[in-house]
Amino acid sequence: MTLYDENELDAITLDSFGELTYKVKLCVTDGFRYASPRKKYEELLIKTLGEGVYNKIRELFFSPGYRQKVLGGLEKRGIRCVTYFSENYPESLRAISVPPLVLYCKGDVSLLKERKFAVVGSRRTVAPVLKLCSSMAESLAQKFAVVTGTAEGADSAAARGALAGGKLIFVAAQGLDHVYPAGSTKLYKQAEERGLVISEQLPQTAAKTYLFPVRNRLIAALSEGVLVVSAGEKSGAAITAEYAFRYGKDVFALPYSPGIPSGTGCNGLIKKGAYLTENILDIFAAYGLDCTEREQQELSARESAILNVLRENGAAHVAEIALAVGCPAYELLSELSALEVKGMIVRLGGNRYGICAV
Repeated sequence: MTLYDENELDAITLDSFGELTYKVKLCVTDGFRYASPRKKYEELLIKTLGEGVYNKIRELFFSPGYRQKVLGGLEKRGIRCVTYFSENYPESLRAISVPPLVLYCKGDVSLLKERKFAVVGSRRTVAPVLKLCSSMAESLAQKFAVVTGTAEGADSAAARGALAGGKLIFVAAQGLDHVYPAGSTKLYKQAEERGLVISEQLPQTAAKTYLFPVRNRLIAALSEGVLVVSAGEKSGAAITAEYAFRYGKDVFALPYSPGIPSGTGCNGLIKKGAYLTENILDIFAAYGLDCTEREQQELSARESAILNVLRENGAAHVAEIALAVGCPAYELLSELSALEVKGMIVRLGGNRYGICAV
């Protein structure tokens, strides 16, 4: 039994031609919406391609040998295609101005049908925020498939957290023959085995600067909401958030003190209407998700220490907790957030926390 139906095969073949621009693909996909695809291929291609290019593509497009070569190359790479016509193609992508004709995938393509939430940030994210990012992504992965990029820093922290939590969609700017950045090979492999890696670029396409903003629109379009944990004023994370605003998606951002370069973009997004987000409960509350059930899992040594402090005092300011535990207050952010999600402590306001009743 063939892996793809006729319309999917047509889309995969059409997408294999490097001569096709996004404008041409948009013209073709728009034509798909209003007429039988196969009957309209020649008409659409004649209208959008020069005669020389058209003649070359027409011959190959209808060649069984060429089609088999394309499919064989994808199979050898372990790539599964989700096309504009496929059952797993996300409806949210159809709504954007230039929907990908094909998503090239490695891993569990069923994740494309899950609820999705993006977590993005800067390569230069400070260490405490990286830890918080990973913890929040792990919690989000209990409710959503977490969508993020492949860069070092916040994106990689989000990916690791999502893998620990259960669901990750890793979106690459380059084709899947390549790993970018080069040191992320292990993380890519984990994402393929326990989540999903996708790209709209042909597998052989190398990473290029202009492809990253193109990729960022997919992260925003795929997701119900976008959490920005860090961002410079003109960073890729800020670009993803701008796409999210444009697509009518919810944008959440961590607040920063003045003077922190990796927080400038976050504060700017909050001024534009992003939700000021201090912990995972701020996101869950926006979606009406239940956060009260305790997760049956082992506590870290620091989480246990925090609980002991609160059991002794009933309630305490974060500075008091930090003094008792023996660490700076900022290092407690991820543990406090995790304990809130587990329903074991509650934020009382004014940076005070209390123990939940057993």
